Amino acid sequence: MGLGPYPVISIEYARKQAHQNQILLYEGEDPLALKQKSAQDKQQRLSHVFSDAARAFIERNCDEWTSAVHAKNWASSMERLVYPILDQKPLADLNTGDVLRVIEPLWRDKRSTARKLQGRIKMVFAAAIAAKQYKGENPAKWEDHLSHYFASKRQRFEPTPHRWLTISKAPTFYNDLCGIETASSAALRFTMLTAARTSEVRLATPAEFDLNKMLWQVPAHRMKARIPHNVALSEQAACLIKGYLSSDNLPFVFYSKNPEKPLSNMAMLSLLNKQLKEYNTTVHGLRSTFRTWAGEQGIYDSLIIEFALAHQLKNPVERSYMHSDLLTPRRKLMQDWADFIAPRH
Repeated sequence: MGLGPYPVISIEYARKQAHQNQILLYEGEDPLALKQKSAQDKQQRLSHVFSDAARAFIERNCDEWTSAVHAKNWASSMERLVYPILDQKPLADLNTGDVLRVIEPLWRDKRSTARKLQGRIKMVFAAAIAAKQYKGENPAKWEDHLSHYFASKRQRFEPTPHRWLTISKAPTFYNDLCGIETASSAALRFTMLTAARTSEVRLATPAEFDLNKMLWQVPAHRMKARIPHNVALSEQAACLIKGYLSSDNLPFVFYSKNPEKPLSNMAMLSLLNKQLKEYNTTVHGLRSTFRTWAGEQGIYDSLIIEFALAHQLKNPVERSYMHSDLLTPRRKLMQDWADFIAPRH
C-alpha cells in the first residue's frame, strides 16, 4: 500500500502512517480498503449536487401534497431559480453565501417568492442533513440566521393575498354562474356554497355524500391538514349535488370531457378568467369572501367559522381538548351563507 511520493511525504510522516495502518490491521481492519472507500465517498460527495437532493425530496413528498400544482410549482421554482446557482459546487460544500446568492436578487421586488424559496431550500437541506449528505447547521434557516442578513430591509413578511370577491358582488356573481351551464360552473357554485378548496371539490366522489344527513364527508388524504372534514350542506348545496349524483355511476362528481377523469385543476380558474373576469377573483379568493362575510355578521363564533374553512386550531393545547367539529352550529352558518348568495324562492 503506497503512502505517497517522497519528498512530498516525509519519512517521519510515512512511519507514522505505517504505524497507524499496523494498528488497523491488528484491529482487523483493512487500511487499503478503508482508503479506497474514503476515495469513493469523496468522489460521491463531489458528484452529489443540490438538485439531486431536491429532486429526491420532491419525489418522496409529492404524494403527501394535496395539490398537483403545488408539486409542479416546487419543481419549477427550483429548476429556474435555485439549481443554476446551487449546483455550481457539491452539495456538501454549499454554505450560507450560496443560499444568499439565490435569495438576495429576489428580495427587493419578489419578496414573497424569495421567502418561499428560502423555505423550500431549508427543507431540502434539512433532509440532506438527516441523510448525512450535508454536515453542519442548515445554511437556509431563517430565524437567528438568514434574517440577520436582511436586517436593514427588515419588514414583517406577509404573503401576497389572493384576489377575492367583495361581499356586495357575491350574490350577482353566483347568479351569473348559474347562467353558465358547464361542469366547471357547477363545481364553482358548489365550491362557493361550501367554502371548500379547489382540490376538495374537483376530486369529490359520490360515495362521500350522504344527502339524508345533508353531509359531505371529505376523507383525510384529500384534506390539506390530513384530517377528515365533514361539510354541512345547505339546501342549495344539497340540491345542486343531488342532480350530479343522480347521473351515471361515475368515479367523480364533477368530471372533465373524459367522464372517468375529474375536472382539471385549472378548470374553475379558467372559467373565471375567461367568462367572469370582470369580478377579478380567484377560486381560493371566494373563501376569503366567505370568511369576511361571516366575520362581519357578528353572530358566529370565530371557531365555528374557522372549522367551516377546515382550518386547524393553532394552539396544541386547544386541539387536545377540542373533541367536536362543531358540525351542528356550522349548519346554520352554511345555510345563512347560501341564503345570502343564492336566496331560496
